[in-house]
Amino acid sequence: MDVLSLHAFAPDLPAAAVDASLRQALGVCDRARECAVLWFAEIQRRDLFRALGFASLEIYAVEALGFSPNRYWQFKRLADDLDRLPVLREAVATGELGWTKAQQVARVATPETQATWVMKAAVTGRRELEREVRDLRRRKSGMGQAGRDKSVAGQPESARSGSPTPLFAEPVLAPTHPLPATITLRGDGLQVARFEALLEKAHKLDLIPAGTDRLEAVLAALESLVTGQAGAAATHGPATQIVIHQCPDCGAAAAVTHRGELPLAPAQVAAAACDARVRTAGGANKATTPPKMRAAVLARDRHRCTTPGCSSTRFLEVHHVTPRAQGGTNQLANLVALCSRCHRFAHEHSGTRAPAPAHGRADEATDRR
Repeated sequence: MDVLSLHAFAPDLPAAAVDASLRQALGVCDRARECAVLWFAEIQRRDLFRALGFASLEIYAVEALGFSPNRYWQFKRLADDLDRLPVLREAVATGELGWTKAQQVARVATPETQATWVMKAAVTGRRELEREVRDLRRRKSGMGQAGRDKSVAGQPESARSGSPTPLFAEPVLAPTHPLPATITLRGDGLQVARFEALLEKAHKLDLIPAGTDRLEAVLAALESLVTGQAGAAATHGPATQIVIHQCPDCGAAAAVTHRGELPLAPAQVAAAACDARVRTAGGANKATTPPKMRAAVLARDRHRCTTPGCSSTRFLEVHHVTPRAQGGTNQLANLVALCSRCHRFAHEHSGTRAPAPAHGRADEATDRR
């Protein structure tokens, strides 16, 4: 990218000089924003936040970059657009398109039409481009409403054609996850529209953490139904129980599902061992974290993940800051609440980013094993 210089501010200059300096400063601001979004998109595309020691892009943005939730979502949306539209990304990176025009193109372009829109934006004035985009979106909105009315009146088009729209594609999992399985849900046009509307509403109401993918959102909704029925009992143990078979010799483990046994990554096994009921052949079940202690940890941590920048209230697990294998105990001072995502990440990185509980509260408890 070109390096743009910026004149230092000086008072009492002539009007023409002040105007020129202001225009130059605005140009530098715009170019700096373009550059920042491109770098942010690179962090997201390559999952570099994990190499930097953060479990999610959102936590990295909040903790390392100092973003507010609103600013994170702005950058996230722009990064998603650049990832979805590589021709547009190249136009921004080379300076062919300024960021104002690029944002307008991203509102209407598809992977198939992006090249045409980039060429059009390059030779069209900013205000004219905004009008064309606005008019196109208005027309599409009208067509979409007509389609929804038609679906309500009769059978949705997707159902008649026999090609329902998929709600989920194959989930994108971390490279360390062995043999990823595919979960596919399909729905008619009305169900897809309802799913998207509910997901958007849930994000706006902060009911699910920012950056949560669609599968995690559905799991959170199901967990909410289950824990709503379970009530206070959920604090004494996980809302659901998953059976994991582990070889006592090699340590390899697999989750038992209707599809057979699915292998687990070592970090998943280690995380599960923090907050599990273990049964050996011929022996009784034994909780690795006593139920009363688990409830105390969740109450102390206000039923939220304690990773800075996360604060998720779903899929909470109890983590041993010092692993049991290294002499860690079940004292409250050594236990902390983490969501499943941050818990696995802590074990992938030897727990270096797992936060310790506040000492003032932790010292009040004793070992209840």
